[in-house]
Order: sequence, then structure tokens, then C-alpha cells
Amino acid sequence: MPGDFFVDSTCIDCETCSHADDGAARLGVEEVIRGEEPVQLDDNLLVIPTPGHTRGHVVFLYRKKFLFTGDHLAWSPARQTLTAFRSVAWYSWPEQIRSMEKLLDYEFEWVLPGHGDMHHDSAENMHRHLKRCISWMKSVK
Repeated sequence: MPGDFFVDSTCIDCETCSHADDGAARLGVEEVIRGEEPVQLDDNLLVIPTPGHTRGHVVFLYRKKFLFTGDHLAWSPARQTLTAFRSVAWYSWPEQIRSMEKLLDYEFEWVLPGHGDMHHDSAENMHRHLKRCISWMKSVK
């Protein structure tokens, strides 16, 4: 099904949330995100549009600590740092790099991906890992 983080609300007691650019309206999603500005869903949950993997990819930042990244960002045990997946940047690798740079404005201690390894570290170390990931991404064609 298109749209990362599309959750069937019949499974849990919540509304569904996805980006318009991933077909959210035609899928019957209750909370349709539009544009590239972050959207505060409640006091603890921020939706950050991060195009790259798909045109409408988003990440969720919960309690300024947990970053649910879908297919945007994960931990690389081999490289011992955060990584992105060039082979699944179905929309645009340059846009994914730009989206990754936007994440430098946020603090988080956990990266919780849809695929790949999760990772926990201090917010300061996560920021360093993210900068390292962006540098690596810019070197990959």
C-alpha cells in the first residue's frame, strides 16, 4: 500500500495519518498532511514531511525523543552510524538528502525505522551521526 506509516485504524483506537503526496485522500486517511511544513498532531507528536523515499514520506517525532523514520533513516551496524538507502529512494535521492538536513533541527535519542536497525544514543551523538550520514549521502551518486 502506498504511503509510509499508513495504519488501519480498525486495528488500534486512533486516526490514520499520511501525506497527500502518497495518496492519503484517496485511501480515506483522516489526517492528511500537505506540504513540507511540520504538523503538530498533539502535544507529544510531530509529523515532519521528509520527501525522498517517496514524494510524501513523513517521519514522526514523539516526545522529542523517538524518531519513527519509516524507510528514510536507520542504523548501520557495519558502518556504526546512521544510514539511508539509496536503492529505495524511489522519489528522489537529492530530496532525501535535503529532508535529512531538515532533521538536523530536531533532537531525538532513538531512530526507529520501518526497515533496518533501530538505535539509541544521546541527542548530541545522534546529531553527529546524522551529520555523518548526510556527508556520506552527498558522496553517493
